[in-house]
Amino acid sequence: MVEITLIDSIKYYLINQEYAWKSFFAYRTESLLWLFYSAFTGIFSFITITVIYNVSSGFPGWNYYQMLILSSTIVMVIDAIEYNVNSWDVIRSMRRGMLDMQMVRPYGLATIMISTQSRAKTLISGFATGLAIFAYAALKLHLSLAYIITFLGIVAIGTYAFMMFWLMLTVLSYHLFKSGMFMDGLINTLSVVGSYPLSVFGTIIMLLFSILVPIGIAVYYPAELVFGKINIVFSLAIILFSLAIAFVSYKLFYVLMRNYTSGGG
Repeated sequence: MVEITLIDSIKYYLINQEYAWKSFFAYRTESLLWLFYSAFTGIFSFITITVIYNVSSGFPGWNYYQMLILSSTIVMVIDAIEYNVNSWDVIRSMRRGMLDMQMVRPYGLATIMISTQSRAKTLISGFATGLAIFAYAALKLHLSLAYIITFLGIVAIGTYAFMMFWLMLTVLSYHLFKSGMFMDGLINTLSVVGSYPLSVFGTIIMLLFSILVPIGIAVYYPAELVFGKINIVFSLAIILFSLAIAFVSYKLFYVLMRNYTSGGG
C-alpha cells in the first residue's frame, strides 16, 4: 500500500490546479470576461458600504473603514471556500458518478474533493478585489503589520475550519436533497449576513452563525479582536473552537461518505 504524505497531497492539489487553470484559459477572451465579471463581487460590497455610510451614521461601534475590512474579508473567505469546495459541482459529480473515477487514486477523499472539484476559477478575481479593498482600509486605519498578520492568521484558521464544515455539509446535502440548490442558497445568504457585524442581527442570529453555521469564526470575531472589541482570551477560545469544528467536520465527512454508493445510488 502506498503511503501518502502531506507533501504528496499538496503536490496533488497543485497539479490539479495547474491543469484546471490551463483548461480555464483555453478560451482566453471568455475567461478574461468571466474574471472581470467576478471582480464585481468585491466592488459591489465596497459600493454598498460606502452608500450606507454616506446616507446614515452606519453601524454602531463600527466606522467606515472597519466595515470595509469586515465586508472585504467575507468576500475573500467565501471565494476561497467556493474555489476549493464548489458544492454545486461536487454534488453534480456525485450524482453522475464522475467522482468515482477520482476515488481510485491513493489520496484521502477530502483531498480528492478539494483538489478535483474546484471549478470556480473566476472567483480568484473576486478574492483579489477583496484583498485590494482590505489593504486600502487597513492603510486608512493605520493597522500595524503585526495586527494585520494576527488578523489574517486567525481568519486563515477560521476559513480552513469552515471549509471542512462546508465540505461535510455538501455531502450531507447530497444525501438529503441530491441537489446543490440548498448549498447555493446558503452560500448567498452567508455572503450577505457575513458582510455586516453579526451583533446587529440579535443574539439568536449571532449564535446561529457563530456555532451552527460557524461563518463568524472566520470573519466577525477576528475583526472584533483587531478592533479591540474582544480580548485575547476570547480570541484563543475562538481559535480552539475553529480547530474543533475542523476536526469534527472532517470526521463527519468520512462518516457520511461511507454511505456514498456511486452516482445516485
